[in-house]
Amino acid sequence: MTEKRKSTVYDKLDNAYELKSRVGEGGQGIVCTTQMNGILVKILNTKDTDKIKKWNDQISWCLRQNLSDLNLALPKIQIVKPRIGYVLELMDGLIPLQEVLETSFNDLVDNESVSEFIKTGGLKRRLDILLKAAKTLAELHSRGYAYGDISPANIFVSKDARYSEVWFIDCDNLCFNEREGYTHLHTPGYGAPEVVRNEMPVSALTDQWSFAVMTFELLTHQHPYKGVYVEDGEPEVVEEQAYKGELPWVYDSNDDSNESTGGISINLVANKKLITLFSECFEQGKNESYKRPSMARWRDAIQEALDHLIECPGCGGDYFYIEQSEKQKCPFCPAEVGTEHYAVFKQFIFEPTVNEDDGEYSNQEMVSTNHFRVICDGGSLSFNSSPYNTELWFESEADLNISMENGDIYFLPESSAVCKISRTKSTEEHVISRKQRIPFNRRGMHNPYLFTTWPKAAEKNPEYQSLLASYCWQLV
Repeated sequence: MTEKRKSTVYDKLDNAYELKSRVGEGGQGIVCTTQMNGILVKILNTKDTDKIKKWNDQISWCLRQNLSDLNLALPKIQIVKPRIGYVLELMDGLIPLQEVLETSFNDLVDNESVSEFIKTGGLKRRLDILLKAAKTLAELHSRGYAYGDISPANIFVSKDARYSEVWFIDCDNLCFNEREGYTHLHTPGYGAPEVVRNEMPVSALTDQWSFAVMTFELLTHQHPYKGVYVEDGEPEVVEEQAYKGELPWVYDSNDDSNESTGGISINLVANKKLITLFSECFEQGKNESYKRPSMARWRDAIQEALDHLIECPGCGGDYFYIEQSEKQKCPFCPAEVGTEHYAVFKQFIFEPTVNEDDGEYSNQEMVSTNHFRVICDGGSLSFNSSPYNTELWFESEADLNISMENGDIYFLPESSAVCKISRTKSTEEHVISRKQRIPFNRRGMHNPYLFTTWPKAAEKNPEYQSLLASYCWQLV
């Protein structure tokens, strides 16, 4: 919308909004900024009276929902003249995720470079954005709602690549888990096959598909169904086949006829757990929607992926830590780092062992949970007051902050939490009440440090305290 064609619209209380620049456009309408900071307006782009009535009913329903605790730019009031729409609030300094994707995609295609991928936040920021989106959608689904039209154009993120604020717009598509009637609203390329084929309405299951497509595209810069078969075929025909789920995905384990031809290799931007989820969604879940990974599983897997990253001091990119290898090599530049640049925390659980003679419980044995977290020099990690990556973990507060500076590790308890630290081969425990430093030269593998935490309030609940105390982390 140019400055020469300014337009003014009015809400039902006769407040005026001057439509300025266009920030988004979808199948239903356009989203514009207004003369007021943080206030946007979405205008419906149809004159069909039946569609207008249904849309007005939908907006009225959205206005009655209590979802203000989620990062959803919900309708605030209806626009009634001269066109139909609604007002929404969105904090300043945000841009569509689509812009981030296009910036680094164009650099990759035009220059065969990942410099813009790194400059726009690299793998870490992309995973952080996806984690926040997955958390919002997991919570939305747990309350019985579906979002309905997930795409990079409908998610706004911080313009500044140092931050990763995430907000969903276009929330007029929000509905209960399965929308009444067959209104097959979706953004081309992101709709689930059954929605594209007009067989099913949107639901939490179709959200799971759309999120997986967006995640794959944001990480690899390739659509999961636009491989060599689509590239070499008649554009409109094969693209329609791809969107309807009639082709194998680009990393299909049984059919390479549509294999990947570009983008960033999935092995550079996804770990084994994420690759497994992609496979479950795009192979088993393509025609059997109930086999698609839930948003809670995506949330857990993305959290783990974030915790496995090494930050390269050379190019500033991020890559996955390789176990059993002391030196970590960046795939984007020649830089290589050792344990002076990173440290690993592995989670264990204490399990009592049973005496074979009398069947009584005796000493405790440390059993690996296979969870680990990586910290890099200059970075920090928060350890929450519940077992790692469980449902409670995401709802609980931080008990402990661990940072790394010049190879040294610093422990700092938060919110009066109890933190106990010891050596693996020692029964002596020390309670940390203030910032505690572990120098680089004392992080030896022969007798590593163990620590466990729980909130101060847990002292009033011995069973809960005992549960949390059974989980420990080992500094490798």
